[in-house]
Amino acid sequence: MADLILELFSEEIPARMQAKAEQDLGAALEKALGEAGLSWASLETASGPRRLTVFVDDLSERSADVKEERKGPKVGAPDKAVEGFLRGAGLSDINQAEVRSDPKKGDFYVAVIETPGRDATDIIAEAVPAIIRGFHWPKSMRWGTGELRWVRPLQRIVCVLDGKIVPFEVDGVASGNETEGHRVHGRGPYKVLDRQDYEESLSGAGHVKLTRDARREVILSGIEKVCADAGLEWIEDKGL
Repeated sequence: MADLILELFSEEIPARMQAKAEQDLGAALEKALGEAGLSWASLETASGPRRLTVFVDDLSERSADVKEERKGPKVGAPDKAVEGFLRGAGLSDINQAEVRSDPKKGDFYVAVIETPGRDATDIIAEAVPAIIRGFHWPKSMRWGTGELRWVRPLQRIVCVLDGKIVPFEVDGVASGNETEGHRVHGRGPYKVLDRQDYEESLSGAGHVKLTRDARREVILSGIEKVCADAGLEWIEDKGL
């Protein structure tokens, strides 16, 4: 089992888009990994003004081998029926199929299709670029000479599995293990090997609050302190 960190780091993401984008990225990655036959213990997401992040804990390092049996026509069936069966099963010759017997229906062909499992690294390297290129934003843009559309220019991609970079490239942006903190108070960059390293680097020297709840807590605490110091009554308005 291994842990995965995926961070998409860009210029400023409008506040109204962050929560939905965080949810969409998590759902897209969950779907891609699941359809590829991987399993995991937990998948968590976070978002901020410049980043969307997904943490996947205890991800299987390889998908399981798959064995599928596909029933074909009877032995002696017309050539067209046999040819269609071969095409559908991915066989080049009927001798590659097994012959089985049924007491009532007689002998028939069966194709046994064995698909070997794939390494998680290969699955992720294929899935993430597809997710990025197909990601929906209410408003998006292109920049420079590239074709990628993103909410704001995409600058970094952190993709680390079990401490190692999952290598791929999207429109000239290569995956890596470096992220950035607050652009004024702790920009960095910071190399990250795992989730603990990532969170400690950004919340410490990087001066970043990773989640919306953490940022909300700081704001509310500040409001309460200002009101208390000034002798004011605070009328809470979460929508505001």
